Formats: sequence, C-alpha cells, structure tokens
Amino acid sequence: MLALLTLASVFAVQALAVAAAWGFRAREQAVRAQLPNLVSIAIGVLLGTALLHLLPEAVDALGNGRGVWLATGLTLLGLFALERGLLAATGAGGQRAQPCPGEEPAGRSLRPANLLLASGLHSFVDGAAIATAFAANPRLGLLTAFAVTLHEVPHRLGDVAVLLHFGLAASRALRYAVLVGVPALLGALVVLAVGAAHAGLFRWLVPISAGSFLYIAGVNLLPELEVPASPRATVLQLLCLCGGVLLGGLVSGRHVG
Repeated sequence: MLALLTLASVFAVQALAVAAAWGFRAREQAVRAQLPNLVSIAIGVLLGTALLHLLPEAVDALGNGRGVWLATGLTLLGLFALERGLLAATGAGGQRAQPCPGEEPAGRSLRPANLLLASGLHSFVDGAAIATAFAANPRLGLLTAFAVTLHEVPHRLGDVAVLLHFGLAASRALRYAVLVGVPALLGALVVLAVGAAHAGLFRWLVPISAGSFLYIAGVNLLPELEVPASPRATVLQLLCLCGGVLLGGLVSGRHVG
C-alpha cells in the first residue's frame, strides 16, 4: 500500500508538470511572442534551482566538504568537454559551414540534449527523494511531493520555453517534457527496490544535477539572450531573470534523505 501511494504521488507531481507544459502548448503563438522573456525566466529558474535549492540540499546531505564542490565543478567541466568532443567528432568545430535551410547548426543541436539529460537526472533525484521520504513517514512523503511540485512545475515550463527557443516544434517540446518526467518514477522504483537505507547513494546526484543546471544556464543560454533594444526592455529582461531565480528557489526544505 505504501509503495502504491509513493508511486501515485510521484506520478501526480509529474502529471501536474506536464499539464502546465500542455497549457504552454495550447498558447503557442503567445508563448513564441514572449519567448525572449520566457527564456530569461527559464535561466533564472535553472540558476535558482541550482544555487538556492540543490547546492544547499547537497551540503545538508553530504556536508560542506570538497566532495560536493568537486562533483559540481567536474560536472561543469565534463559537460564542456562532452560538447567540444562531440563537435570535434562531427566536424562541427572551428569554421562551421552554414546549415541548410531549416537545419540547426550542429553545436546548437547539442543543447537540447544537454537540457534533457540534466532535467531527467533532476527528475530521478526528485523521485528518489519522494520515495525516501515516504519510507520514513507517509506524511513527510506527501509534504515532500508538494515541495517537489512547487519547483518542478516552473522548471518544466522553463524546459519547454528553452526547447522552443532552440527551434523545436511545440508538439515535440511537449513530448520531451513528458519524457524527462519518466526518470522520476524510475528513481522511486529504485528506492523501493533497494530500500531507503541505501538511498544515501543518490545524494551524490544532487551536486551533479546542480552543476548541469549551472552549465546550461551560464554556457548555453545566457550568451544567447538578445541585447535589449531599449532601457525598458533591459529592465524587463532583468526582472524576468530575477523572477525565475525566485521561482527556482521557491522550495527551501531539504528532502533528500
């Protein structure tokens, strides 16, 4: 019975996130018109999630030792090396040829994959966290599921906005929004299978997830923000960034056991 309640809670969190993303798709024209501001919000959500949620959670769970910061830093370097390695392997580095009409440059096409991998990892951590909390106390599990929902919904909306920014069709972006939620169920199933006593191993995924979000926000997205055409647009861009940071850090509770 407890296992069913755990899986139902994880599924409900992801269903709410996908429903919010579907609302985005239903207003595709309006969303695309506001895409620069939405991408600014998404960058803020990624930064806020990493700096105000995941890293403090990692320090709480693992201690403020070198291991946490090493895992975060190595993730940043690893993603950079992966991107450069793939560009070199595909011959897309250096002086890149102009893409055919309707075709993305090779370097740009790698960025949705980065986002999806990072978001899938984050979902896995969330699912494992919810299952661990339920193993300790069902009430704590429900509170954890609610806390995860508060940051998962704006985060999933940010994912969709970024995927649209990278040129994906709205229907494809929505499919990806569903896909990145699947690891949450996998994370919960793994905890249920191995037992909460061994769930501490998943704590090391938290700083790795934080490093992934920092890389995507700082390397892939911030350089692509358009220079505002007016002081008013500049203020709006900064407000969107700050609003995204607040959304990303909305949850202050620690829920990785």
